[in-house]
Amino acid sequence: MRILIRGFIENFVPFFNGYIDKGGMLVLRRDGEFSLTVDTGFSGGIALPEEVLEEMDVELIDFGIFRLATGDEVELPVFWGEVVIKDSSIETWFIPGDSLLGMEFLSSAGSLLSIDFEKEEVKLLE
Repeated sequence: MRILIRGFIENFVPFFNGYIDKGGMLVLRRDGEFSLTVDTGFSGGIALPEEVLEEMDVELIDFGIFRLATGDEVELPVFWGEVVIKDSSIETWFIPGDSLLGMEFLSSAGSLLSIDFEKEEVKLLE
């Protein structure tokens, strides 16, 4: 299996790094400028702070009702855009929020998520 991206674990929380490229796409790379939490409790695509979404080339497609970890429901805008991992581009949806990678995105990007607490490393594999 080919490793698509490597991340790290800090205080038992897995992260991947990313940055926004000149074309406005999120690029996931180990040497990225900011961290995104791998959130197995988030069933969706990707959540990013509003200021990051404003830098991106994303299209507003809808508004949706989302249930937060607190149980509260909120209405949020839903955006469509692309993410680059290695040499592949993956289309997905984004919402404003904390920097989170959800299970829907992770399952469309790779087939195996490996979390190694001893090595403090997380990997997404093809």
